[in-house]
Amino acid sequence: MHLKNRFVPMSFFFTLLCIYCVVDFVKGSVAATDISITEEAYSEVHSNATMISAAIQDRSRRRSIQEQVGIGQDDVCAGILGHKWQKMSNDQSPCPELVVWVPKPGFTEFVKVNKESKVEGGFSIAIFCHALQLLPYNVQPIFKPFVNDKGENNGTTRQLLEKIKNKKCEAVAGDITIRFDRAKYIDFTIPYLSSEVYMLVRGSHEWNQTLLTFLKPFTWRLWITVIGACIFIGVAIAILEYRAGNPKFAIPFYQKLIMVIWFPISTFFFHEGKILNRCSRVVLVMWLSMIFIVLQVFTATLSSWLTINQLRPRLPSSYDNVGYQDSSFLKDFILRKDNGFGNPVPLKSAEDYKDALSSGRVNAVVDELPYVELFLAKYGSDNYMKFGPINQESGLAFAFPRPSLLVDDFSRAVMNIIENKIMLELMERYLGFSTADKSESNQPLPQSLDVQSFIGLFIFMAGVTIAAVISSEISLMRGNKKIVPLISTVDSIHL
Repeated sequence: MHLKNRFVPMSFFFTLLCIYCVVDFVKGSVAATDISITEEAYSEVHSNATMISAAIQDRSRRRSIQEQVGIGQDDVCAGILGHKWQKMSNDQSPCPELVVWVPKPGFTEFVKVNKESKVEGGFSIAIFCHALQLLPYNVQPIFKPFVNDKGENNGTTRQLLEKIKNKKCEAVAGDITIRFDRAKYIDFTIPYLSSEVYMLVRGSHEWNQTLLTFLKPFTWRLWITVIGACIFIGVAIAILEYRAGNPKFAIPFYQKLIMVIWFPISTFFFHEGKILNRCSRVVLVMWLSMIFIVLQVFTATLSSWLTINQLRPRLPSSYDNVGYQDSSFLKDFILRKDNGFGNPVPLKSAEDYKDALSSGRVNAVVDELPYVELFLAKYGSDNYMKFGPINQESGLAFAFPRPSLLVDDFSRAVMNIIENKIMLELMERYLGFSTADKSESNQPLPQSLDVQSFIGLFIFMAGVTIAAVISSEISLMRGNKKIVPLISTVDSIHL
């Protein structure tokens, strides 16, 4: 009984000890599990954070690359072509993505690169996008401005072209002039704009009044012909009146010569002469009509000669300072000894051209015809004019590395654009002028009229005069025949 009473507390104590051990084990397991779960969660969170950070860095890196290369500027062509830019072709493209290097010229009408070094458009870019649209396969352009950190050109045009050398899917879009030395390592498309080298100089207004200005409406041959016609009319009237027995012509021969010229004038304007022959009146009326027509034409032509304001190029005596477009090949052209130019002055824009010419910093500006025409269209032609051409160039085109699989197809596309009316629309939209309706600013001198201008009038007048003389003679002969029988009858009666 005693042992049984002692065994119960020991059993109870042992039970409590087992329960405590079990509870402690469970807590340890739960803690270990929590620690494991926490470590795994931390590891997973840390891994996710690392992945997110890497993704952000990768996105930032790709965005930086996109900004450098110009990815995302494919909307330039979309902005130019609109819905037409969405073209789907099943043909295999040799260059699905084409890196297009774009220079930053001073004339933003050809290529416009904004302050953020992004391509916005321009005449050359518009033609490039239209040509891409006409290719038989899809090509995605990636425009990349050739600029440095300051937003300026990262080198010359030659350096830009050398950058795409031996690169398959790259090109240069802009106002690039085709040159023989460049064609050694670059393939050009056909030119989309013709180009000759002109000289831009200041103009001087000249008025064409001289002591002999009143004679310039007619050439010397016409003046001699008019005077001869007047003498011819005078002789014809003298014959007609002499045959009619006009006493005014019953004078010595030397006085008849003066009468030949003076009689028609005195008869019509001073009423001094008396006309006896009816045919003489016909000749005088025709002569007066001829003089009236000639005087009217002479007055109109003389008015043009007196009022025209002629703009002439003010060519300097020496070309010590000659401006040219910066980064162009024209610097080498100016430095050639056979041109007579010296001290080339780089200029960047049309505004620089105007300031340099106005201030006298340069004697002239040498540039290609499209830029000269653009300058004249922008600033007018009241004070400036072009002179030339002084050299022939091949034109403006797009450049591709040699050899390139895109050049032939691109040339055909450019040819299609040139032959289409879209070319004139682009020139009017971006350059501000159209070749279909181009008016020269400096008017040419009026043309002096020659004998051909009045040849019909002179022939008609001569025919009428000769016919009047013949008619008068026939009339006189008929009158004489009637008078002779009458005299014979009178004589017989008298006898």
